[in-house]
Amino acid sequence: MRVMFAGSPRVALPALSALHASRHDVVGVLTRQPRPTGRRRVLTPTAVHMQATDWDIPVATPTTTAEILAAVESWRPDICVVVAYGRLLAADAIAAVPHGWWNVHFSLLPRWRGAAPVQQALLAGDEVSGVTIFRIDEGLDTGDIAASAELPLGGGETAGEVLDALSQLAITPLLETIEQIDTGSLVLQAQQGEGTHAGKPGPEFGQLDWSQPALDLSRRIRAATPEPGAYATRSDTGQRVLVTEGRVASDVIQLAPGELSAGEAGVLVGTGNGVLEVMMVHPAGKRAMPAADWYRGLPAGVHLRA
Repeated sequence: MRVMFAGSPRVALPALSALHASRHDVVGVLTRQPRPTGRRRVLTPTAVHMQATDWDIPVATPTTTAEILAAVESWRPDICVVVAYGRLLAADAIAAVPHGWWNVHFSLLPRWRGAAPVQQALLAGDEVSGVTIFRIDEGLDTGDIAASAELPLGGGETAGEVLDALSQLAITPLLETIEQIDTGSLVLQAQQGEGTHAGKPGPEFGQLDWSQPALDLSRRIRAATPEPGAYATRSDTGQRVLVTEGRVASDVIQLAPGELSAGEAGVLVGTGNGVLEVMMVHPAGKRAMPAADWYRGLPAGVHLRA
C-alpha cells in the first residue's frame, strides 16, 4: 500500500522505521515546521523530518488544510498513519485519503484522549497504559479501534521511558492493522466507556507544591520528566532546581513542607503528607548531579518553596 506518514517528535520514529522497512511504500511525510531550539535558537527540523530526509522520502510541513490536501494530491496515498503529529485534521483532509487516517495513540482509549496521555496516566497513578490504533474521525481521539496492546506500569517509570516503551509496543499492532486494511479483513470496534481528557501540559505542570503528599509529588516528577521538567525553587536565591528523580521516602522523620535534610541516598524533603527523597537534580546553570552532592553545597537553612 501507498502510505503517507504524519508525525513530528522522536517518539514517532519507531513507527516510521517499521513502515519504511515493510513491504509498503512510504510515499511522503507530513511533519511540523522547523522550530528554534537551544540557547542560540537555531531553527531545527523535527526528528521525523530529519529521518525522512535521510531516507529520501518527500517531506511537507503544512500549516493549512489546503496544504495538507495538496500533499495528498501529490503523493496519492492509500492510507495515512499518524503518530504524535501535533495538528488536528479537518473533515476535508480526512475524507481525501481513500482508506483513511490511522492514529497510533499512547493510551488505552477511551481513557486519556488528548495530547498528553502518558503524563496524565502517571500523574493519576494508573497501573497500566498501552497503545491504541484507531481510525481518525472529526472528534478528539473518538474513532473506532482497530487494535490495542497493554503495558503494565511498575510505579517508577518517567513519562519519557513510558513513551519509548509504547513507541516500540505499537509496531506490531500497527503493521497488523495495515495488513488487514490491505486485505479487507479489518474489523473495527467502537470505543466503550466514558472517556477522560489528557490536555497538553503547560509550563507550570512540573511545579512541585510541597504542601501536597509525597506520593503525589513523586508521580508529578515522573509525569513531568523529561518535559516540561519538574522543578522546585530555592528559598535563598529564587533559582529553579529541576528534580529528575524522586521517590516516597521510607525514613520516619518530621520535616515541614519544603524543609531539607540529608538522607541515606539522597535529600529528604518535607511534604504535606510524608517525606520525599530526591535522588537527582539539575540546578540552574549547572550539570545534572546527585541530589546529595547538591545538598552538601547549600548554605545552612535553605529550603524549597512551593
